[in-house]
Amino acid sequence: MILTRGLLLSLAMLSCEARRPAPDWVRSAPAGAVMAVSFRADWAMEQPRLRNLLEPYPMAGRSLDLLLMRARINLSQGIGRITVFKGNTGEPVIQLGGIRDPGGLQVAIADAFPVEGGQAANPDRPVFVVLDLGPHHIRAMADGEGRVWLGGQAALAGLAAGGARADGALAEASGWISPGAAVQGFIRQPETWSLPKGIDVLAWGVTPGPGPDSLNGFEMALAGSKDAIQGVAPWLERFLGSTTAMAGTPPQAPELLQERTRIGLRCPLTQEQVDVAMAKLDQPPLPCH
Repeated sequence: MILTRGLLLSLAMLSCEARRPAPDWVRSAPAGAVMAVSFRADWAMEQPRLRNLLEPYPMAGRSLDLLLMRARINLSQGIGRITVFKGNTGEPVIQLGGIRDPGGLQVAIADAFPVEGGQAANPDRPVFVVLDLGPHHIRAMADGEGRVWLGGQAALAGLAAGGARADGALAEASGWISPGAAVQGFIRQPETWSLPKGIDVLAWGVTPGPGPDSLNGFEMALAGSKDAIQGVAPWLERFLGSTTAMAGTPPQAPELLQERTRIGLRCPLTQEQVDVAMAKLDQPPLPCH
C-alpha cells in the first residue's frame, strides 16, 4: 500500500515535526466559515491565477478587482495573503492579511471609497462603500489587527462584533500545512466524501515547483476525534491512489504523519495530479505555473 510504504519512511520525521501554530488567516477565520482558500498575493499577481481561484465567487472577484484598482493596491508589494472565506449562505468574505503598512492601505481605501459610518458593534471602526449592485452591498473594513475585510454588510457586522477565531480542530489541521505554501485551504466537517464520522476539518496546501515540468508539493491534514483519525488511513489511501493513477506517472511514496487527533500526508504531484486532487476537494483548478 502506498501509505504503508510512506509510513515506514516518516515515523522518524514525526518525532521531530515542529508543532507550528496555525497561520494568522486561519486564526482569524470567521466563526461561520465552512470553507476557505488562501493564496500568497505575490504568487497570484498574474490575473489568470487569480481568476481561477475566484471563479466560483464572481461577485467577490468583481469587488476585489474594484478595491485593488481604485485604491491602487499592488499585489506584488505590501500584501501577504488574500483569503476567501465561504459560509453556509450568502457571498463569501475576503481578507487581505500580512499587510506591510496597514495604516497606509486604510488611508488609500478611505481616499478611494465613500465612508458609510461605523459598525453598530464598533462605532469607531469605519466601513467603506465598495459596491452596490442589486442585492449585493459590498463594504470594506479594517479590523484593528492589521487586516482589511471585504464583504457584505451582515458578514462584516458579525466580524465587528467579534464573531471569529478558529476552533481547535481547524488550528490543528492547518498547523501541519507548510506556512509558505502558495495556496492553502480548509473545509470544515467534510462529510460528503465518506470520511469516518468524527472528522471535523480537512486542510490542504500546494507549493508549486520551480518550473512548468516540475513536481509540486501537495499536503493534506485532517483533524477530529481519536477514533476517526485511527480509521481514516484507508480513505487517504484511496484519495492518493486515485489522484496519482495516471499512465506514465508512477506515484512517489508520501510522508505520513499521525498523532492522536490529526493525520496528514505530503507528496509530490504533477500539474495533472494537482488538478485531480483539487477536483476531488471540490476546489477550482489550480494552475501552478
